[in-house]
Amino acid sequence: MARGAKKSLQEKITQKEELIDALSIRIKKEKEELNELLEMQKMEELNELRMAVQKSGMEISDIIEMAQMQVAQ
Repeated sequence: MARGAKKSLQEKITQKEELIDALSIRIKKEKEELNELLEMQKMEELNELRMAVQKSGMEISDIIEMAQMQVAQ
């Protein structure tokens, strides 16, 4: 079974460089998407915290003060 023409060393090098470039672009895009998801998660958590504070009837400044006192102990 014929395999076709054998690639030259330069062709193999060029092919690997192109693959690495494409993968680098893909990694960059995936990191950007991950950062967007992390920001969305952060916003959801902040919203949950805001709702819990509202439900408690306390002010955010009260919660901050309580947290600072807890850390100081």
